[in-house]
Amino acid sequence: MTLRIDEAEVFRIIDERKPKGIVISTPGGLIRQTRELIDKIRSIYGVPCMLIGDTCYGICDTVDGDVERLDADLAFNIGHNATVERIGDYTYLIEAKDDVKFDSVIERAIPIMRGYRKIGLATFSQHLDELEPVKKRLEAAGFDVSTGRENSLLRESQIFGCDFSTVYPIKDEVDAFCFLGESEFHAVGLALSTDKPTYLLDPYLDEVRDMKAEAEERRRRAILSVYKALDASVFGVITGMKEGQKMLGRSKWITKRLEMHGRKVVQFAMREITAERLAPYRDIDAFVQTACPRISIDGFTFDRPVLSIPQADALVRLLEGREVGEFLQRPKWIELTMGRVRRS
Repeated sequence: MTLRIDEAEVFRIIDERKPKGIVISTPGGLIRQTRELIDKIRSIYGVPCMLIGDTCYGICDTVDGDVERLDADLAFNIGHNATVERIGDYTYLIEAKDDVKFDSVIERAIPIMRGYRKIGLATFSQHLDELEPVKKRLEAAGFDVSTGRENSLLRESQIFGCDFSTVYPIKDEVDAFCFLGESEFHAVGLALSTDKPTYLLDPYLDEVRDMKAEAEERRRRAILSVYKALDASVFGVITGMKEGQKMLGRSKWITKRLEMHGRKVVQFAMREITAERLAPYRDIDAFVQTACPRISIDGFTFDRPVLSIPQADALVRLLEGREVGEFLQRPKWIELTMGRVRRS
């Protein structure tokens, strides 16, 4: 496996913008390559280049608002892409592609998938170039293969951990999904959102995994948290402070609904929502956080209910005397607040 940052695009943008200072954010898996890139930028251009040491989870986790405070005028978000090139005034999305091939794992998948005729494909940014080769190989094996529909943010069959809107519209056209990549995180979300059999095709371990058990476990936990929160008297409603997660309108809506049903609400704003950071607030029975939904859906370490937006919607329905519903079966679990996005 080799993840390759699109350095040519980085250098093109620097040549065009001629920045006085650069800020770079990147996920943990790309730190080594990003530090090598920073050394090249400094050597070639002599421009100060600062690496953001905090975690970076996606294009919702940019630092555009911090660029000027760090005496810079250009930012790169490495390893995440979309149909847009820029976010905000300073931040450019820079691709990192993986050169791993799916040939071997596809051969393993073909006999496993024989029980399905119509297959949908999904993946994340690093493997988008493999969509067409995989599609052709599955079609040659006799499957009817569909890819997701590009939209205003995501490319064909691309999904985020909270956004499945490219493939959600084709869920009734397929019998099962194949997720291309090693990320259980994305594959579980795909299974929960579409309610379709989902298989993870991992090219590194050369294995095919049915995500049914993992998805069902998270679904049960998510439902249980909603019912536990129903008994809470005091809620903490947390607005995320990361740039793409500032759902202040949703926080206000949820706060109003909880108060209408006799609950006391304490409002918070946080960048990182963890069990340790919530621990001091012992008088609060349950939390709703409007930042990243995966904090709640994958959050097994919380000692009290910490609901995401879809779970909060389900809670409000219960408070209003309605059924909880299949609240995770939706194309998006959150509407990213990306501010100004630009294609060029």
